[in-house]
Amino acid sequence: MGQNPLEGWIFGKTDGKSIREYQLEKLKETLRLVSDKSVFYKKLYSGFYNGAIGSFADFEKLPFVTAEDIIQSGLQMLCVSPNEIERIVTLKTSGTEGAPKKVYFTAADQELTIDFFNFGMRCIIDKNDNFMILLPYKTPGSVGDLLKLGLERIGCGVYPYGIVGDNRDAGEFILRNRITSLVGTPVQVLKLAELTKAQGLNLELSSVLLTADYVPDAIAKRLSSLWKCKVFEHYGMTEMCFGGGVYCGRLAGYHVREADLYFEIISDNGEALPDGEYGEIVFTTLTRTGMPLVRYRTGDYGRFKKERCDCSGELRLMEKVRRRIDGGISLGNKEFYISDFDEMMFSCDKIVDYDITFRSGKINIEIQTTDNIMENNVSQERLTKRRIDSANNA
Repeated sequence: MGQNPLEGWIFGKTDGKSIREYQLEKLKETLRLVSDKSVFYKKLYSGFYNGAIGSFADFEKLPFVTAEDIIQSGLQMLCVSPNEIERIVTLKTSGTEGAPKKVYFTAADQELTIDFFNFGMRCIIDKNDNFMILLPYKTPGSVGDLLKLGLERIGCGVYPYGIVGDNRDAGEFILRNRITSLVGTPVQVLKLAELTKAQGLNLELSSVLLTADYVPDAIAKRLSSLWKCKVFEHYGMTEMCFGGGVYCGRLAGYHVREADLYFEIISDNGEALPDGEYGEIVFTTLTRTGMPLVRYRTGDYGRFKKERCDCSGELRLMEKVRRRIDGGISLGNKEFYISDFDEMMFSCDKIVDYDITFRSGKINIEIQTTDNIMENNVSQERLTKRRIDSANNA
């Protein structure tokens, strides 16, 4: 396999420096920006930061930022005038009195994500593909809109569709427009594949990108079999301005957006961990000016692999993120996460969705199958899955 398209894009931004040199320089610039412009960071860094850091070890002494900080002090994090904010994303949370979490982006911040999508998607498709977007796209600055703009730079056919309500209609759209690849959430795409098959539509795609939720290995395996395609995964969250990392053709993990985001893996006590060790994923924005985030705790549990991917000589490889730090439940003497239930449920060929609740030590599971949808004309909209890790609102 040739060079990963992200590698050339990232090193094109480093001006001949190594990734580590570039990132340290950008961390210094970001700290100068937030210390000068942000009311929140000025207060946060009082006693921690004197205007300069000399190493990553110095940087690791700075306090973390959390989702609760965004809820309580989001506007105070801004480093630009509110008039320069192009897009505000409001997320429901279980935080302080249920207050929403608002994340702010300038047009330049969104341009960085569009550029990432442009090059990251080249790991999956080329200009000869027809690509269907099963994500919200009508609102300017939404994830589907930014992806559409990035794809247009590749020169491929771009077909925004939105969230699937009628699977047969979506299947006929695929056939009519000769779609070769698409992106959507895991359960939505699985349901589309299984129900169109049951309805007699024989679809085949070359590639599928799954995003916006945990991707069960069982779903990836079923889609690969149903559509004879490669199944890629994307890691990101709203706080990253949607784009974080993406699989290459080796399907071995995420190549992350190292020119725009600096990632750390930390232990339970907040210490930075080396590649190969599991911990909480923390990131810092390196090139964002609207609402920079410095040492933001994602709540996701993961690690960077020690070995490099053979598609690239330099890019690090983040292992697939499988769960949150918190949110497990104890059943007997074992702890389970929603991802464990996902793998168990979706390994059954007929199951396309489920809802699970826990009350008074009892489990209730509602299962949706291709048979009961087809026979009973059950709504094909996805059930609202109650997340055990309810803090995950990205």
